[in-house]
Amino acid sequence: MFLSRKAQKYLIAFSFLIIPLILLGIFTYYPIVRGIVLSFADYNMLRRTTKWVGFENYKYLFNYKYFYIALGNSFKYLIVVPFIQFFSILLAVLVNQKIPGIKFFRTLFYIPVITGAVIVSIAWRWIYDVDGLLNFMLLNLGIIKEPILWLSDKRIALFSAMFVTFWRGLGYYMVIYLAGLQNIPSELYEAAMIDGANKKQIFWKITIPLLRPTMLLCFLLSTLSALKVFEEVYLLTQGGAQTTTLLYEMYDLAFNRYQFGRSAALSVIFSGILIVFALLNFKFFGYRGEKS
Repeated sequence: MFLSRKAQKYLIAFSFLIIPLILLGIFTYYPIVRGIVLSFADYNMLRRTTKWVGFENYKYLFNYKYFYIALGNSFKYLIVVPFIQFFSILLAVLVNQKIPGIKFFRTLFYIPVITGAVIVSIAWRWIYDVDGLLNFMLLNLGIIKEPILWLSDKRIALFSAMFVTFWRGLGYYMVIYLAGLQNIPSELYEAAMIDGANKKQIFWKITIPLLRPTMLLCFLLSTLSALKVFEEVYLLTQGGAQTTTLLYEMYDLAFNRYQFGRSAALSVIFSGILIVFALLNFKFFGYRGEKS
């Protein structure tokens, strides 16, 4: 019995989806389900035994001091989001000019994005060192009288890591905003200038509203990246000076203390936090149905 043309199209389409769906099931959906199940158990890696403990892992976390420190630090890390978005938009506007050599400057701003995290961290640890470049410059300029412990002082260590995140992400979001700017029709700017609008009015009345879909993407990615920060904390401070974050604490519980059930419980809580912040981004920056 021959299949209809419509059925053949569906069969061909689903045949292309089979392998990606299998890979998603193995490497995405199964680990998610396995992680949720593991969060209610105590897994012993050496004996390879799993003991069902119910909500004990969650109770432990809510009575665990470092959970609240990590939670607070992860929320503090969100401070970097508005700054990185503001300066990324500003940079995108500046490099969106048709002047000689502008591509070279775009490349310079993007280099930190493609530089390996280990290389970046080694460089910044040298800069932040007691005898490093930053203290050397500040001492010679007379701004400070004694070296600052950038990575071991509890008051500033987290903010030092934040600045590295800011520095690394600036070029990445600049490129996304630059693509959004170049998709805005130039006729709109020309019409606004003919009507007598100045640059400030053009920026707030044309550029920002039309960048809203791009802003949603960038704020969403930046918020989730700030909450999921790990590399900077792991490579710069190793969680010391009270710089631990939720993702670092998750790693520490699993691979340093071998408490996989508690780490899985923390990952479930962390996933819920990510979902909440993703929905908030859609709430504030998503399309609300305004008439153009």
